[in-house]
Amino acid sequence: MITAHDIMSEEVVVIYDDMLIRQVAHLMLRNRVSSLPVVSKEIGLVGIITITDLFKMLNHASQQKKKEQFDKQIAISKEMKVGEVMTKNIISITPKTTLREIVHLVVEKGIHAFPVLENGKLVGIVGRHDILNAIFAY
Repeated sequence: MITAHDIMSEEVVVIYDDMLIRQVAHLMLRNRVSSLPVVSKEIGLVGIITITDLFKMLNHASQQKKKEQFDKQIAISKEMKVGEVMTKNIISITPKTTLREIVHLVVEKGIHAFPVLENGKLVGIVGRHDILNAIFAY
């Protein structure tokens, strides 16, 4: 039986909730990842930011009628802090969560990535590509 431990990425890039969106977007592009766990210096894991979160923010800017207003809203968005944009209701899994359970969560909850926690500590991340790779690569 395949578990999260078998398919998770253990080298997880984490970001802080006080980082700017422009910094995070750059990290996502450079590392070719679609989500990043968000930690607080005081608390630990506090959220996750995904490309979908960024597009929701951009969609808000696209509602502006004039180009100048759009450009201004984009400039404002780039300077927002991650904590203002991230998804706070985190659905995490453990290393023992089965692939079947993970697939169910993807479909039922529309989740892009799952932080993998063991004893409250972030030990990895499982994304949709990891899941598909585990199913179709063999």
